[in-house]
Order: sequence, then structure tokens, then C-alpha cells
Amino acid sequence: MLRYKRQYKAEATLNYFTTSLFGKNTVDDILWDIAKNCISHLNLEDCVIYLVDEDRNVLIQKAAYGPKNPERFEIRDPIEIPLGRGIVGYVALSGRAEIVPDTTVDARYIVDDEKRLSELAVPIYYERKVIGVIDTENPRKYFYTAEHLAMLEKIAAICSSKIGRSLIEEKARRQELEVQLLHKQLAEFRLVTLKSQMNPHFLFNCLNGIYNCILAEEIDKASEYLSNFAKLLRMVLMHSEKNFISLREEVDLLQHYLRIEALRTSKPFEFNILIDEGINPDEFFVPGMLIQPFLENAIWHGLMNKEGQRKLQIHWRRLKEDVLMCEILDNGIGREQSSRRQGNGLRGESHASKGMSLCMERVELYKALFNTTFNIHVFDLYSEDGLAEGTKVNIAFEIAPGMGTAYLD
Repeated sequence: MLRYKRQYKAEATLNYFTTSLFGKNTVDDILWDIAKNCISHLNLEDCVIYLVDEDRNVLIQKAAYGPKNPERFEIRDPIEIPLGRGIVGYVALSGRAEIVPDTTVDARYIVDDEKRLSELAVPIYYERKVIGVIDTENPRKYFYTAEHLAMLEKIAAICSSKIGRSLIEEKARRQELEVQLLHKQLAEFRLVTLKSQMNPHFLFNCLNGIYNCILAEEIDKASEYLSNFAKLLRMVLMHSEKNFISLREEVDLLQHYLRIEALRTSKPFEFNILIDEGINPDEFFVPGMLIQPFLENAIWHGLMNKEGQRKLQIHWRRLKEDVLMCEILDNGIGREQSSRRQGNGLRGESHASKGMSLCMERVELYKALFNTTFNIHVFDLYSEDGLAEGTKVNIAFEIAPGMGTAYLD
């Protein structure tokens, strides 16, 4: 009967260890759980678990329960044992468990916190090599039995299995983070590339306009053109490495850009930029020059093909606390008529489509990199008679005010 009771208790203890380790996600969690419960379920007075440091060839105390553990998750005066030294070091090197019934006659015995008279050390294997040792000592000689040994070997096996899963999960997490980092770095590199593609295209058009003014001997116009261009170029270069700039800086950039575009054509147009009350342009940050291709489209494919008064309006609105919307409104010929034309002699369709495609790529990268949303909607405007009266573009940025410099570079 006594043998069956011991067998039942042993099975219950193993079942406890199997379930108690469920949900322990880190190696430290697993080791502390083992050390603690070796005491309460096996009636042991002392338990210390070591892990092998392969780089230094030593065993490091990682968890303990008993005199070595005065407070939760703390080891008093932790020691390191070189592989091959002491009973623990010998077991780690040989890979074989060992019972020492009388430590006074074993020269390998190393005193840790206090001298005890018997010791049991069991290796923990993972992938056919020893990664640690479960060690327990007792003040009585001949305390440990074959049953203790068998029990600790089974617990070591359970511990190994759980540690193995934890290491695999940790490796998978590290690999996933590395892949995410690579994707982020690739996206950031692509973002810089897209911006460098857009800026030369835009700057070339400015230089071409100045050149035409000089050829036409329009000195005053060329001087004004050059002044705006110099200011714009300085601002573009200052912000070229930033993903976000303040709304005030964006408005300044766009004003210089629109003045230059107004100088380039013989067909004048009016423009104004509005910012709703309650929006501090120094606290909101937006992607620099992201809306420029939309303005370019409005000017060269809407307004320049229109007779009569030409108007362009950019209106920054605050939809809610974390959403800023830019509304671009022109009274041009509309998209339907514009699509029928092959260009107006000043700009080919390929330039506009290239700028828009780069803009949309930037939008997708911003969404991926900064976990934000951009909602872009284009509306055709019509009169009551069904005649085209222009185009409206709404671009909503899900960006919080005062977002901080972490997002700017």
C-alpha cells in the first residue's frame, strides 16, 4: 500500500509540474517555478538551478529556493562554478546525474551558503547537450534516494521541453523583429528615394521657368522668380531628410511653390491658403510637399485649360482631435475634359502621372511606417446645369498634434 501511495504522489507531483509550467514564457519563469515547487512538493530544503554560460564555460545560478532565496526572485550571494569543478560542474561536464550521500568524503564538494552533508545534481539537456543543472542539498547524510533521482530527472526533462519551446518562440520573435526592422529600413530607404525623385522633377520645372524668363528678357519677372526659387530651394534642402514638417513650414513651402507656378504661365490664376481657427500650425506635422502633385494637377490640367477667372484654394481643416484634412479646390475644366487633352504645350501628361504615382507610393509608405491612415478622395464639381466647375481633393491625415521629434527624422 505504501508503494502505491508513493507512486500516486510521484505521478501527482509530475502532473503538477507539467501544468504549473504551462504559460511560463521565459526561461527565467520556468527556472523559478521549478526551484520553488521542488521545495513545496518534494519536501526538499534547498534547490538551486544553474544554466551553462557557453562563452565563459561556467555555470551561473539562475534560480533558487530555500536559504539562497530570502526574497521572491532573488538569489543571495550568487556564485559561478567553472565546468568540471564541484559536483555541479562535474555533472554538467559529464552529462550524468549523481547522488552524493556523504559530501564530507567527496573532494569535489564546494560549500556555497553553508555546508550540507548530501547532494543530488541532475543535468538539464536540450538538443543533446547539457544547458543546466538542477541541484539540491540536505543537511542529513544519505538523504537522497533513487526515487528522488528519478523524480528530478523527469522534472528536468519537463523543464528541458518547456525551455526548448521558449527558446524557439524567442528565436521566432527575434527573427520577426529583424524582418520587421529590415522592412522598415527598406521602406525608409524607399521613402527617401521617392522624395529624391520628386524634388529633382519639381526643381527642374522651376529652373526651366527662370530660363524662359531670361530668354524673353523679362528681367523683373526673372528676379522675382529667382528670389522665390532660392527661398524654396533652401527650404526643400532643409527638410529633405524629414518625413514630417510642421504645418507652418508646409504652408511656407507651398506659398513659394505657387508663386513660382503663377510666374511661369501667361494665364494668371489666384490662390489662397486658409487654416481654420483652432489649428496651431507649429503643433501639427504633415508629410512635406505631399500635396504638391495635387496642386500641380489642378494648375496645369484644370486651370490652364480654362478661360476666364482661375482660382485655386487650399484649406486646412481639423476634422477631429487627431485628424487634419487638406481640401484642394479649383474651378478648372474638371477631370473629364482634362483626360481628353494630350497636354497644353507646357507640360506633358507623363510628368503629372509620374508625380502622382510617386505621391501615392509615399502615402502607402507613410501608412506602413507610422501606422497611420491617409484618406484621399477626389470629387468632380458640377453646376446645376451639369457643366464641369472644377475639382475638389480631400486629403485627411491621421496625425496627432505635438507628435514629437521622433517622427520628424
